[in-house]
Amino acid sequence: MQTSAVKHRNNAAFTFSELCIAMVVVLLFGAAVFATNSRLLLALKTQKESTAATMVLQQRMESLRAASYSQIADKDYLKNSIFSSSTGSEEPLGSLNEQVAVGVYGDTSVTPIMLLRNPQHETPQILSNNDNLTNYNLLQVDLLLQWTSANGRTRTRQLSAVFGKGNIGP
Repeated sequence: MQTSAVKHRNNAAFTFSELCIAMVVVLLFGAAVFATNSRLLLALKTQKESTAATMVLQQRMESLRAASYSQIADKDYLKNSIFSSSTGSEEPLGSLNEQVAVGVYGDTSVTPIMLLRNPQHETPQILSNNDNLTNYNLLQVDLLLQWTSANGRTRTRQLSAVFGKGNIGP
């Protein structure tokens, strides 16, 4: 007697619902990777901008340190010799406004020399002037950079220094 052997196949497969859940998990993972990558690229651009701003401030301050006391107190020297050209480090900074204020250290009542350099004007603009700053022993120089960041925020960096006439301290 012959018996027919009943063969049972074990179909190991995924159901449609399991496949859909797996696709959703993969899509969520892909979206998370994309979002993380976008944030990292933005952080890299922001760091590049911060580094460029620091370099601009350092280059401007070194130019001022190389100048004499009477040159720092002269608006024409500041406008034509130090702030008339770019530093070369400004490229990553969008719509950069660069402002310098030279005033008397410790006395805010004295009008400072203030210059503004921005992309709208070819030469630095004189916002305020004082031809008598050489009469004081200490000058405070404030450099301020302001630009629009890669993410649309307005960012600033500032650096200040005090310059003395003939090594006279406070």
